[in-house]
Amino acid sequence: MINREVSTPLSSQIYQQYRNAILKRRVPEGERLPSSRQLATSLSVSRNTVNTAYDLLRSEGLVDVRSGARPEVVALPEVEGAVAEGTVRETASPLSSRGKRFSLNHRYTSPSGRGVFMQPGEPSRELFPKEQWARSLRRAARLLNGNALGYEHTSGLPELQRVLAQYLAQERGVVCSPEQVLAFPTTQSALSLMSQCFSEEGDVALLEEPGYLGARSAFFAAGLKVRALTEIDQTERASLIYVTPSHQYPTGRRMEMGERLMLLKQAHDKGAVILEDDYDSEFLFEGRPIAALQGLSDRHSVIYIGTSAKSLMPGIRLAYAVVPKEHVVGLELAQRASGALANVHVQMAFADFIESGHFRAHLNKIRSAYHENGAALCQLIGERFGNQVGVSMPTGGLQTCLYLPETCDDVAVADQMNQRGFGVNPLSVFYLGAPQKGLVVGFAEANEKLRYGFVQALEQAMETA
Repeated sequence: MINREVSTPLSSQIYQQYRNAILKRRVPEGERLPSSRQLATSLSVSRNTVNTAYDLLRSEGLVDVRSGARPEVVALPEVEGAVAEGTVRETASPLSSRGKRFSLNHRYTSPSGRGVFMQPGEPSRELFPKEQWARSLRRAARLLNGNALGYEHTSGLPELQRVLAQYLAQERGVVCSPEQVLAFPTTQSALSLMSQCFSEEGDVALLEEPGYLGARSAFFAAGLKVRALTEIDQTERASLIYVTPSHQYPTGRRMEMGERLMLLKQAHDKGAVILEDDYDSEFLFEGRPIAALQGLSDRHSVIYIGTSAKSLMPGIRLAYAVVPKEHVVGLELAQRASGALANVHVQMAFADFIESGHFRAHLNKIRSAYHENGAALCQLIGERFGNQVGVSMPTGGLQTCLYLPETCDDVAVADQMNQRGFGVNPLSVFYLGAPQKGLVVGFAEANEKLRYGFVQALEQAMETA
């Protein structure tokens, strides 16, 4: 009945076994349990151990303990489907329609599991600045005070808001005051909150074609009708428009100024809010970056979203959104209600990392490395496959698209590539309409060994897919 080899206290073992037996009706109502002396003797334990177990049963209202009498099992109501602790439920309550939308997987999943190498959007782990980041974390721990550690600044530490407002103004042309910067744990959490707050269920949301699957997930979860941005119906109203204008995901294309101004006009005409995901804009390999869309808008119709997931690592779990002044208070309350709050230690460390100059130095280092890896990979693919695989030198970012023949099943190719350890995505899954066939390939960590292994795996996958 009891096991002396485990760490669970003997009194807890006695209590749990009687509790389960009573809840499962194996010990019926009105039956008296052994006296503490009898049970202690039969189990070779102290009476105090038994009394502790009985006290726990009494505190839960499972037995009635009276002086001089053995504990008696009390009457319990019959509850259909009730099970005792530690047992496995054979059935569970179904998810609501909203829960089903949230749990719907819009992302590509390989049957053999995700390959670990050259995943799109994955920065180089080897180039992560461990020592500099550790120093910022230590400094942040010393600087955090009582207010920062409480509930006073749930939407962002003032230190980070100030630093990010200045940094984004200098580097991306974002126009904002510090209080407009809200800190989030991830870009996905920011997209989810904005989707809920700026639309009604059944509204239309417009998404780039091809477009980011995380935005598609957020829109579907909010109960929106998702349309391709290339298929704009001039008579149809839209609540949200999602774009990655600085470095389009997954194609890498940059939206030119004329297109940006036209998009702002369309958003104004439709009464839509633009969600500008400034996806890996830090990694521009040629030319000068165009200022963020948010800085071009004078009608407050653009919400700018950025993240540290590409410049540092996804595990840092820190993103941010620049929101219109008139919505700051409402979105702060909505953010707290949703629980999408960023870790204050990480916030303070990121602010220090930027102000110390380490962030800029790190970006310069990895930008050069990523450019070299991406260019070498594309050159090798061109040499090995010729016109069979379309590829162009990346102008920035962490990934590039390889275009396969229309007769090629890019999902089957991606499945085989993932089976061989390369975590690529099929390009076709990013389309709402007629898809192009191809692969989305990350190159941040594509050293010489991985590059040659990749092209060999691609040759085999294309032959057998």
